[in-house]
Amino acid sequence: SSGINAEYGGGEEEEESFVPKPVVVQRKTRVQRNREKAEKQKAAELAAAKTEKQLNKQLNRVKAIKRELTVEERKMAAITAERKEKKEVNSLRPGKYGPGKLMEEQPEFQLPEEVSSSLRKLAVPTNSIQDRFLSMQKRNLIEVRKKVNPHRKYKLKEVEKWRKKLPEEILELTKTKPKKKQNKK
Repeated sequence: SSGINAEYGGGEEEEESFVPKPVVVQRKTRVQRNREKAEKQKAAELAAAKTEKQLNKQLNRVKAIKRELTVEERKMAAITAERKEKKEVNSLRPGKYGPGKLMEEQPEFQLPEEVSSSLRKLAVPTNSIQDRFLSMQKRNLIEVRKKVNPHRKYKLKEVEKWRKKLPEEILELTKTKPKKKQNKK
């Protein structure tokens, strides 16, 4: 009866002294070991072949990528050469630097009545700073732009400050006006 109690959890003494069965190691035969060794070697060979195949694929792809890059580089070189050529052509033309166009001013001349008899008395109406500025624009040292005059986007508001008002005006503003009573008829 004690064995039956132990099976159904009745005996406390036998639960504590429970010892697991020792694991029995089965020895492999020489044939089994050789077979496992051959399987491992075959798996390793398959893995090596797979990685080699992937490497070959990548090497073949490298050649294709290299071809694509050379074609793309040639296109980019052609585009940059074209841009450089356009830039050189534009740099040779006067007043092409900047968003505006250089307006060639007509040479000023004097009417026969305005011309003096002697060349010493001849006054040439020139502005040396303006001439230098135009010369620099023609040589593409300064960009050509329209003159922008300073202006505001909105008008300034005029606000009268409290301290500027007279004391009487302040009192009037702060007083509350009494409401008119409506007469009922």
